[in-house]
Amino acid sequence: MAVNIGRSAGSTLREQFLALKVMTGNIRSQEQFLMMVEREHIIPDMARRLSKEAISDDLISNKRVFLDFLYNMLARTGPNEPVLDIEFHYIIIEKGFFEVDKSILWMEENEIAIPFEIGDKFGKTIVGEEAVDAVKKITAFYKAAETRFDREHFGNLDRCSLLVLEEHFPQSSWHIRMRLPAKILNDYPISI
Repeated sequence: MAVNIGRSAGSTLREQFLALKVMTGNIRSQEQFLMMVEREHIIPDMARRLSKEAISDDLISNKRVFLDFLYNMLARTGPNEPVLDIEFHYIIIEKGFFEVDKSILWMEENEIAIPFEIGDKFGKTIVGEEAVDAVKKITAFYKAAETRFDREHFGNLDRCSLLVLEEHFPQSSWHIRMRLPAKILNDYPISI
């Protein structure tokens, strides 16, 4: 996938954000194509398999490009730029089942749903591969991050939030929504 945003050295954060939006649209369309090919039984098996292989390889490559672009954008963000936040929605069922519901990149009031693998890898960095005591680990991680951003932003905690909802029926589960400044990703590098 090629995204040309003009002058890369002088491009603004808003232009880069729009480029990320184009990338996510392309990624989403490839994911939908894969689902369609999987459901369509009229396509011969060989054609289905070859299509899935070709698109899957390109999809993984596009997600890697997206993540690299995001990291570069975060590294170049200055103090007078629009604010970038990252929000993760996690679901924890019983003990041990940990799943990302969605991951969102925010620039002020504009949002982009980013590939779920980013939220999944970030979540596993926080709680580990086994989701034992995941709620406690996420809460402890959030408190440490909130303290850090409290100092860095001189007491302005409007960009930090944590919501933990516990559900008891039909089974015990937790729904967690965590929002932090996006530069937290630079401290916990992940790869796809």
